[in-house]
Amino acid sequence: MSSAAVRDRMLAAGQRITRQRDAVAGVLERAKRPLGAREICDAVAKSDPDVGRATVFRALHALVEAEIVQRVALAGGQSGYLLCEAGGHHHHLVCTSCGRTTDLPEAVVAPFLTRVEETHGFTVDHASFDVRGRCASCT
Repeated sequence: MSSAAVRDRMLAAGQRITRQRDAVAGVLERAKRPLGAREICDAVAKSDPDVGRATVFRALHALVEAEIVQRVALAGGQSGYLLCEAGGHHHHLVCTSCGRTTDLPEAVVAPFLTRVEETHGFTVDHASFDVRGRCASCT
């Protein structure tokens, strides 16, 4: 996703474009895998040492709220963040070998959720899937 596309999505979500948010989005745009908050802070600090950790966390929160960035669970209970191509609700395929993450559209998961509702008499309000395994390049 290009920086212009990220900025367009931020504006469409009602988010202000600040240099700090732009820096955080830029780090995630260049990432090949989900990054932890500390990694993002360190990368932003290299390009702009005046941006503090709290500012990076606020920028991450704003980008998550705007559904531009999603938080995913990493090994060891850590959270990772990634810039998502897909707009709206979706899920992820996470390679446990190389860390590559691929968007998984809601339409792929919807039949499973329908089956859960029908089988268990359970109304699903929200579901979040990070499916772990090995990508085609790593198998």
